Amino acid sequence: MTVLIDQLVTDIADYQAPKVFNPWSESCPNEITKKYYLQRRKNLKAHLSCPDPLCIIIGEAPGYRGARFTGVPFTSEKLLVDQAIPRMDHSKGERITTRHIPWKEPSATIVWEELHKHQVADRTILFNAVPWHPEGKDGPLSNRPPNAAEKNAGQECLSLFIDLFQDIPVMALGNIASESLNRLSIEHTKIRHPANGGAPLFRAGATIFIQKCSNRKEHNRTL
Repeated sequence: MTVLIDQLVTDIADYQAPKVFNPWSESCPNEITKKYYLQRRKNLKAHLSCPDPLCIIIGEAPGYRGARFTGVPFTSEKLLVDQAIPRMDHSKGERITTRHIPWKEPSATIVWEELHKHQVADRTILFNAVPWHPEGKDGPLSNRPPNAAEKNAGQECLSLFIDLFQDIPVMALGNIASESLNRLSIEHTKIRHPANGGAPLFRAGATIFIQKCSNRKEHNRTL
């Protein structure tokens, strides 16, 4: 498994495209360490190295306040600083950027709060349909929806990712994640993305999904 995870991260790090930031091979000017992208590779590998995964959550793409800096989907600098993310070798209070306060990302906070509430944070793996950060019209610190070429490139990585974790229930947050999974004929549960007022529907959908995953796991153990 370790070798396959290393290969997936290498494939993700090799991608280059205009107006797209690759967190695993590029540096941002306001990072404390110029080669923090090497640590982001370690972070992603650690996140994917889940010994007993219960469920998978697929999002759209990294945002400028989240995985762009941390290298882990739905994870902000603030969450790493607070040691709120399982399997991360990150000292409490250790900063990534020179910003006066750590970057926070609302959707990331909501997702991990829900996972911790249901006590499945250490058994959940997160990934994105497009692994890289599509930079918006306002530059590096802005977002935009991924275009068709980026979705196609991301789908190759998504396929490799799914191959690593076969027979694990998958939840898609939003249309782009669901569409990418549909193109790969991957069975999944689609729920509301927590952004733009979607938090209540996300929480309701995630609660049902996580309960089904837990019941499925328990049923399999009794067979």
